[in-house]
Order: sequence, then structure tokens, then C-alpha cells
Amino acid sequence: MTAKIQFGKCVLCVVVYIVVCLILVKTKTSFLTRSKTFLVHKSKGDKCGGSIVNESQSVDLEIKRVEYDELKDLTVDSQVTDCELFVGALILHFMSCDADNNVQENAVLLQRVVETCSKYNLSNPIARKHFLYSPRHRALYCWIRKSASTSFTKIFSDMRNHQVTHNYYKEAEVLAPETSQVLEALINDVNVFKFFVVRHPFERLVSFYRDRIEDNSKYTAQAWIYAPKIFYLTRPNLFHSNKTTGGLLKKIFTNDRRLKLIPSFKEFITWLLRESPERDDPHWALYHSHCSVCEANFNFLLKLEHKDPSEINYVFSKLNLNQSETYLPILGQTRNGVTDFTRTCGYFKSLSHDIVYKLYERYKVDFEMFNYDFDQYVECAKTDV
Repeated sequence: MTAKIQFGKCVLCVVVYIVVCLILVKTKTSFLTRSKTFLVHKSKGDKCGGSIVNESQSVDLEIKRVEYDELKDLTVDSQVTDCELFVGALILHFMSCDADNNVQENAVLLQRVVETCSKYNLSNPIARKHFLYSPRHRALYCWIRKSASTSFTKIFSDMRNHQVTHNYYKEAEVLAPETSQVLEALINDVNVFKFFVVRHPFERLVSFYRDRIEDNSKYTAQAWIYAPKIFYLTRPNLFHSNKTTGGLLKKIFTNDRRLKLIPSFKEFITWLLRESPERDDPHWALYHSHCSVCEANFNFLLKLEHKDPSEINYVFSKLNLNQSETYLPILGQTRNGVTDFTRTCGYFKSLSHDIVYKLYERYKVDFEMFNYDFDQYVECAKTDV
């Protein structure tokens, strides 16, 4: 009889564990937002869920552990059965596996970067002004415009106790490593946390266009510099001046240098496809060349589309920041909302399939290196006539 009871308890334990796991999967987001304590420790090649990350990879395999409110205060006394302890241990293992998997996924992404560098034999000079450094936090960050660069510039300014006035774009010189030799030493220092942030290349292009060209409620250097160049290709008649129509600048700009005539997104892309990547503005430069990813030995790659709080918390932990006191500010938000797939698809409806394919070819290495999808944007474009 005792054996049957014991067997029944074990069966019940297995059932309870399965139910708890299902609940955890469904409520993962809720748990993450209620978590209060973030623990970090070095991975020694722990197995989790049947997989293991090779310690020889040149990737910082730090494991994030999340301690949830519901389990933080759990105490064990004589009234807790071995079966209950077993279920509790499995729950903790389940959560640690989830944290491990996030880091392992990043290791896979970085390995993909290495493989793409090798495949195309890529090598780019390292530009000192493309990096921000905090000596006290031993952290190095490569900024990429339209990929949360303003927010992270604000954070690095705070870490350096540097007061920013209003233009975060001008902080690169102040926050960059002092010399190219210092930057090279930091890149080769395994104790320096090196990271960068990317987003889908097409969404970034649309975000740039909306913020720096289409939004003519403000003056932007990019509109002032590139609008005439775009029109020279797409609207050559504007350059035939006479006493009636006035000069070119008066046709395109208001007296306070805001755009009077706005190039369409199709016009911008048509012009961009004629330009050499070597002359790219930082707002649309190729990721792999701007950040010299094949030379910089990055530890972490944050993809903006993931929107996973645990990844941001991991970066914060590596920067030795107090998550309760430091946050990513929302700065310079694009007018009329964020640029996501739906909004990007709307702009791509003005492009032909042929143009989208050419645009993909221009950014092909970035698409492949950072594992971004392309086909869905072709479906947004209009059918070629």
C-alpha cells in the first residue's frame, strides 16, 4: 500500500511539474516585468535543455539569472516534501535555462558574424569616433545612427559624468577613446565589455527618411545636404533658374532652412542606389563597416527588434549600472510614431520589386551577417510593370 501511495505521489509530481512549466511558458513576459533582482555569473559550459555552448568560442558567456518574487522568499522546512523540492528545483532549472538560452542565442549571432566575415573576407579600418568608452565601467560601445544611438550616448554621458546640452550627435569626440592606439588596446582587452546595437536595415532607412527628410517641421543637416543632390537626379528642371522662379535654394528651402519641397521616399532610394557605400552618411552606412565588426571582437550584439527586457538588463549588468536608477531614455522620437514593419511596408509600396532587390544587394552582407529577413519586404513592393 505504501509503495502505491509513493508511486501516486511521484506521478502527481510529474503532472504538477508539466502544468507549472506550461504556466511559466505562457506567463514568461509577466514574470520578467515583475522581476526585481538580477543575478549574473560566469558560465563554465553548463548544459541546459540538452545544449551546451563551447567555451572556446570568443564570446563572453555570462549567464543571466532571474530571481522571481514568487520564489525569492521560498523557504524549506520539515513540512516540505522531497517531491515538492524536486518540482521547485525543476522550476528554477527551467528559468535558468531560459536565461541561458538568451545568451546562447547571442553567441550564435556573434558566431554568424565571424562566419560572414570569413566568407566575404571582410576587413574595415576602425574609426575611433565611432566608439564611446567609459573607463570606470570598462565598457566600449559602437554607435549606429537610428539604432538607439541617442539613448546609449545619453547613458555613456551619464557614466562619464558629462553634461550634454542638447545635441547628442556631437558627443562622439568627447566620449570616444583618446587615441586610435587606446582604442586598439581596448578592443584586444578581454576585460572590456564591447557591444553594439542593430535593427532591420530597411526599417532603419525608413526611420532615417521620416526623421531627417520627411519631417520638415525642423531643420536637419541631412535634408540641407542631400535634398539638392536627390533633386539633381530626380527633378533636374529645378536647376533651371530664372528671375521668376528664383534660385535653387529658394525653391527647395524656407528662409530658416527647412524643406519646402520634400523628396519622396522613392526619390531618396533612387538616389541612394546610385551612390557608393564608401560615401555613406552614418545614418545609413553599412553596419559591418561602420563598426568594423570583423576586427572589434564584440561581446554582445543587441537587436532592437527583440524588445526583450532581459537583454537590456544584461547590458545594464555588464555596465555595472543600477537597473532601478538608470534607464534607457526615449529621446528624439520620430513624429507620428515608431518605425516598425507595418510602417516600413507602407513606404515600400512606392518601390518596385526591382528597386527592393537592388536595395537588398546593397545591404546584403548586413542582412546575412545579422540574420535579417528580406522576402517579406519584397511582398510590400508593387509589382513591376
